Amino acid sequence: MRENTLKQKLQAGNAVFGVMITFPSPPVVEMLGALGFDWVLIDNEHGSITVDNSEDMIRAAELSGIAPIVRPVGNKPEIIAPFLDRGAWGVQVPHVNTPAEAFAAVDAVKYYPQGHRGIFSRSRPAGYGFSGSTGDYIEEANRNTLVCLMLEEVEAIDNLEGLVQVDGVDVFFIGSGDLSQSMGYPGQQTHPEVQEVMERGVKVITGAGRVAGVSCPDSLVPKYLDLGVQYFHGNVGTLLQTSSEAYLNTMRQSAAAAGL
Repeated sequence: MRENTLKQKLQAGNAVFGVMITFPSPPVVEMLGALGFDWVLIDNEHGSITVDNSEDMIRAAELSGIAPIVRPVGNKPEIIAPFLDRGAWGVQVPHVNTPAEAFAAVDAVKYYPQGHRGIFSRSRPAGYGFSGSTGDYIEEANRNTLVCLMLEEVEAIDNLEGLVQVDGVDVFFIGSGDLSQSMGYPGQQTHPEVQEVMERGVKVITGAGRVAGVSCPDSLVPKYLDLGVQYFHGNVGTLLQTSSEAYLNTMRQSAAAAGL
């Protein structure tokens, strides 16, 4: 199994920046890696990505030096394990609200003694079993596979003191979109009350010595960096929109100056 550069960067205290993609496109993933992003969120929860079409996206990520993380549609072993067996370097599990749910996510991702993921030592991440022992693979997988928990409801923030005590979790990620909805302000990620809850959550996470991540408008990233947040991602659609708007604005100004 490859060394997880994303985990290494987080453990070194660095901030990491990724991109979410909701449609199956290995070339886009490869381009994101070539452009210098740290990681890609291959999203099975929203969009058309499946276990089967994720595999070439994972290969493209590995080829271009970007860490492939999958967001499964749910927190169940039968949903999580197939993506790991295709080679995902970790999972970003949605809607985790309680310590019991956090334990379940870790249990699904990790092999014994950290969890109960079913062993298949002929998988891609195990090198198809062509070299090395099953024991060596299990040790490497448990060390390298990343577990990110998405905290997307007020219940999760209220339970954070217990959640941050769960071993085996690498990132606690506060999702502002669903959090705003759970607070009665759907789509209002910058609402003062939503921001207050997010800030309170980040302080609990970092205060426990754990890694925090958030989703937020780009303009708020500096604030969260100052609060110690390390883990961020945007999305392909926003990147395409902002770069296209900038390009067209420049080209149309040039055309107008030329009288065209």
